[in-house]
Amino acid sequence: MMDLPDWAKREESYRPDKDRDAFISRSLLRMMEMLKVLRAQAGRRHRGQAGMALALLILLLLAVVTARTPAFLWTVLGGELVLMTALTGAQLRQIVMGALTTALFCLLLILPALIFWGTGPAILLPFKTFLCVTALNLLQQYFSWHEITAALRRFHLPPEVIFILDTTLRYLVLLGDQASLLLTSLKLRSVGHNPRKHRAMAGIMGIVMQRSQRLSLEMAEAMRCRCFTGEYPVMAGERRRGPLLGRLMLLVLLALYAFLYLRLEGFF
Repeated sequence: MMDLPDWAKREESYRPDKDRDAFISRSLLRMMEMLKVLRAQAGRRHRGQAGMALALLILLLLAVVTARTPAFLWTVLGGELVLMTALTGAQLRQIVMGALTTALFCLLLILPALIFWGTGPAILLPFKTFLCVTALNLLQQYFSWHEITAALRRFHLPPEVIFILDTTLRYLVLLGDQASLLLTSLKLRSVGHNPRKHRAMAGIMGIVMQRSQRLSLEMAEAMRCRCFTGEYPVMAGERRRGPLLGRLMLLVLLALYAFLYLRLEGFF
């Protein structure tokens, strides 16, 4: 039998120093939440009224911004609350928290004006901000991103703009997947005390940037090989207009809010 040396027989107990990896965990959780939201967006059911809903949203935002009395704003809030009843608790929490955060930030911005010049039309700005952000989040919850970008073609946006929007959303998912894998790998390999955590995060950002450059070059070469001429056609599934009842409901809602705006703002 082979006799092992003394150093090989010596029992060792390695206990690494305690260290906090909360920055890795938080970054990984935020990345997974972003990917979950984007994938949920892409998987939503096709409703077919994205174009009319987008037009209604633009007109409603203009009406909210130009409103001078809170009466019309309360009617908009009522309509948004009705639309919220069809959403889940997680979706409601996301919408309300985002809208409240932006409204609070707007209130902080106008706080000096309220202190020195008193209340006035500026007091409605946080309320308007809350309504606008809530309306945008509702559009995001009810329609997928590719439906919204396809609806933008009806507003005669250049095809290059639609292509950039769609490509950006797809690459956010691809690069987010790679960043989450790198963060997971870093978390599994983090042993002992590391006082220079910013270097590890900078390394991950550098790798993601390199991969994004490589993916952009590969896409440019693929577009060149396929003789891409700038035409960005709408997919067959995105041309559907949806049921007639849905379009009629949007038209009735548009007419109702137009009447309420003109009536409550004192135009007649």
